[in-house]
Amino acid sequence: MSPDQAHRCEVRQGRDGVVFLAFFPASGAVSSYSNSLFTLDLRPGVARDEAEALATHINRLLAGVSTTVF
Repeated sequence: MSPDQAHRCEVRQGRDGVVFLAFFPASGAVSSYSNSLFTLDLRPGVARDEAEALATHINRLLAGVSTTVF
């Protein structure tokens, strides 16, 4: 079971220069997932503008972020 909390996708850049996508609560509040940060790691060489386009597309379609614990 996961909390009901809307998220947004943002582009971030690691120390190694590789961009990745991170999901944060849309409200700006603390994540109800025990302060966890969900990310999508992109392949090295993905340009920031490509990552931004992907994040925009995800945010347009994203209903929420869930986790399943087995």
